[in-house]
Amino acid sequence: MIFGGCPKRQTGPLIVYVPTPPPAATPSQSDQSIVVQAPAPPAPIEAKQDSAPEAPPEPVPSKPARPKPTDAKARPDEAPAAEVPALQSAISSGQATALQGQVARLQQGIEKRILVLSREWLSPSQRGMLEDARGFLQQSQRALQESDFQRAYNLAHKAELLVASLEQPR
Repeated sequence: MIFGGCPKRQTGPLIVYVPTPPPAATPSQSDQSIVVQAPAPPAPIEAKQDSAPEAPPEPVPSKPARPKPTDAKARPDEAPAAEVPALQSAISSGQATALQGQVARLQQGIEKRILVLSREWLSPSQRGMLEDARGFLQQSQRALQESDFQRAYNLAHKAELLVASLEQPR
């Protein structure tokens, strides 16, 4: 330890770059030594004298300028925006009914599992996961009330995955 210094403050080898020294003399052929020099930096490109000097390019603004807010009323010279049609469900009514029942059963099962887990001792991070699962379940219930069955299923599935990870043996 006397020669090594502090054991916590060990440093690796230090690399220092120095420029190559100028050659002392041109080697003769009888010397039979090889001189290796670093390549010279590239010469700057000079402009052609035939052409006129080019103007520097104009800077491009980083953000496009936003129009300033005006009255909420449309201007008379502008046409009113076309109305966007509502998205229609890609599933039939029979599939929607089946999905609704599946989501309701999934939600009920998750509620029971969350109730059991809430009575167990959980670490703070596990408690956070349980709260996230409750949040997904509540969002799923709201989506089911709004007849958004696919979203309700996806949210319930997320809650189920969180609950399943908490139920795994520690």
